[in-house]
Amino acid sequence: MVVDEVERMETGPLEIVRAGENDADLVAIMVHRLLHEIGAWHGAPDDERIHAVCRQLLEEDNQFSALLAFDMERRPVGVMTLTEAVAIYAEGRLGIIMELYVVPDARSAGIGDRLIQEARQIGKSRGWKLLEVNSPDGEEWTRTRAFYERQGFRHVGPFMKLEL
Repeated sequence: MVVDEVERMETGPLEIVRAGENDADLVAIMVHRLLHEIGAWHGAPDDERIHAVCRQLLEEDNQFSALLAFDMERRPVGVMTLTEAVAIYAEGRLGIIMELYVVPDARSAGIGDRLIQEARQIGKSRGWKLLEVNSPDGEEWTRTRAFYERQGFRHVGPFMKLEL
C-alpha cells in the first residue's frame, strides 16, 4: 500500500483507518496524549517535534504505519504505530508496535483488541513472522501486560536502549 493512501475498515461502531499523510497531525496528537500520560515514566517530546516527526514518517518511511480508531461519532479513540524490522531470530521480517494508546474513557471496550487485529493483518500482508511489543515492568503496568498476554503475546525478555 502506498503510504499516502487511506484504507478504511468498517467494523460496527468502530472504524479502523490506516493513517496517511493527511492524518499526521491527528496521529501526533494521539501519540502526544500517550507520551503525556506516561511522561512521569520517561518524558514526552514537545508537540511541535511530535508533529514534524509524524509527518516525516508518514510521508517518507514505508516501514512505518499508523492506525487510527474512531467511534461512531468519528471521534478518535485510539492509535497504534508500527514499524518493520528484520532479524535472524525472526527468520526475516517482523513488526514492532511502537505506540498503542486508547483514550481513557474508551478503555476496556475492545478498541485495543481491534487495533491488534488490524496489526496482525498488516503483518500477514507484509510477510512478518512476528509482532513484538515492549511492555514495561512495574506494578502500574500490570493491566497493560495482561492486555498483551490476552492477545497472545508472551514475554521473551526486556528491551534495553542506547540513545545515539
